[in-house]
Amino acid sequence: MPVRVDDATSMRDLLVRNWRYLEPWMPQRDEGWFDLEARQADLEHEVAEHTAGTGYHFAVVVHDRIVGRIDVSNVVRRVWQNATIGYWIAEDHGGKGYATAAVRLASDFAFGRAGLHRLQAAVMPHNGASLRVLEKAGFRREGLAARYLRINGRWEDHILFATTVEEWLERGR
Repeated sequence: MPVRVDDATSMRDLLVRNWRYLEPWMPQRDEGWFDLEARQADLEHEVAEHTAGTGYHFAVVVHDRIVGRIDVSNVVRRVWQNATIGYWIAEDHGGKGYATAAVRLASDFAFGRAGLHRLQAAVMPHNGASLRVLEKAGFRREGLAARYLRINGRWEDHILFATTVEEWLERGR
């Protein structure tokens, strides 16, 4: 479901509870990032992006509880029609297929309602769980990007993955 501003408390609480688990895969954050007002401001921005078609942000919900996030962001239109996809699931819900299901649903949205042509993702080579998610969701490896993103204070290599609407249609989506 698309994120809403009134998800701020649930989202902040989930991030605080899972920060040590998520920290190796995320950009460094200062203490202010965890403030409720900061979470509300970010969600307001994300709701506006959804309306404008420049980014799509979803809560991963299981049994009426938010257990993670998936984002189709950095949407570029015109001749590229491309976006990046990123996701995380709370530690106590990992390994249950929720991330793979979320990536598949977000791909359906991106290639269907959003009208995109290509989705890409970047994963650190030592993040085996995330590598499997993308492979199971039908993304293909494109190569290694050296020192691609600054994660947890270090420039980290990432394996680039992508899929296109043609591949999505071939999978019968």
